[in-house]
Amino acid sequence: MKTPTAKDIAEAANISMSTVSRYLNRTTPIAEQKITAIERAISELGFIPLNAKQKVVKTKEKLIGLMIPTFDSSFISSTLDGMDPAIQNSAYRLVIETSHWDKAREANVIQRMLKQGVEGLIVLVNSLSEAEIKVIVGELPVLVVAGVSEGIYPHISIDNIAGGRLATDHLIGLGHRNIVHLYSGELGNKDSLQRSIGYRESLESAGIDHDAKLSLDGGYRASRASRAVQSLIDQDIEFTAVFAANDLSALGAIKTLLQNGIKVPEQVSVVGFDDSPAASVFLPKLTTIKQPLPEMGKMAIQQMMAMIAGKTVSFPALELELIVRGSTDKVALSG
Repeated sequence: MKTPTAKDIAEAANISMSTVSRYLNRTTPIAEQKITAIERAISELGFIPLNAKQKVVKTKEKLIGLMIPTFDSSFISSTLDGMDPAIQNSAYRLVIETSHWDKAREANVIQRMLKQGVEGLIVLVNSLSEAEIKVIVGELPVLVVAGVSEGIYPHISIDNIAGGRLATDHLIGLGHRNIVHLYSGELGNKDSLQRSIGYRESLESAGIDHDAKLSLDGGYRASRASRAVQSLIDQDIEFTAVFAANDLSALGAIKTLLQNGIKVPEQVSVVGFDDSPAASVFLPKLTTIKQPLPEMGKMAIQQMMAMIAGKTVSFPALELELIVRGSTDKVALSG
C-alpha cells in the first residue's frame, strides 16, 4: 500500500497544500473547520509526517504562558471562556499556572514557563510589577490583562475607577448615603483598589463623607464578605446599601443579610461587579457592573499571537455597563 503523503492529506481534506503545511509546522492560525478536515484525513489515511531521511518529524509545540492568581473566581473563569475558542483555532497551546497572589510564587512560575519554552506570556491580574516581570523575561512578548497599566507592556483592561463610580452613583441615585464598600485587600489587587477610588470619588461628588467603618475587606470571596457584613450587624453599625468589588462577595453579603432577617433590597440594597453567571440566577437577582470578560479573553489570545509575530497591537475601548436587577431599590423611608 502506498504511504500517504501531505499531498494526499490536502486532496482528502479538500484543502491547499500550504494550509496542510501550516498545520504540520504550527506556523500560523488555521480556521477550526480546516483543522477538523485535516485531522480527519490524517486519521483515515494513517498519515505519519516524515522528513527527507524518513525519520518521524517531531514538531515543537508552540506555547503561550498564562499566569492567573486563582481558578476560584468567576472573573477568571469568564475570561478563560473567551480564551478557549481563540486558542483552539490556533497553532498554540496555553500553559496555565496560578500565583495565589504570591509574588515569589509568581516569579518562580514565570521562570518555569520560560524553561518550557513559551513564546509569549499573558498575565491576568499581576502581583509582580511590570518592571519586575521584565527583569525575569527579558525581551519575551508580555501582555497584561486587568490591573493597572504601568506603561511597560501592552495592557487590556476596563476603567475600574469609572466602574466604582457607576456602582456607587446608582446607589446614591436611589437615595442611599450609608453605603458599605467590600473591597479586596489581596496583595497586588489593583483592580479592587481602583474600584475603591471610584467609590470614594462618587461619595465626594455627592457631598457624602467617607466613613472608614463602612469600608471592609471582603477578599473577593463570599465567606470573607459574609463575615465582614456580619461584623457590621453585630456592632449595630447602620447602613442601607452595599457595593461589593465583585459578584462573589456581593452574594456572600446578601446571604448574611438574609440570614439575619434583613430583606434585600427592601432594607439593604446590594451591587456587585463582573456580571458573573450566578448574578442572574441568585435570588434576588444581582444588580452589577458588567465587564466584557469573554471579549477580553479572546482579545488577549489574538493580540498575543500578533505580538509573537512581531506585529504592533492596539486595543479598542472596552465598555462597562450597569445591569439593574432585583437587589437594589430606593432607600426605605425611616419612621
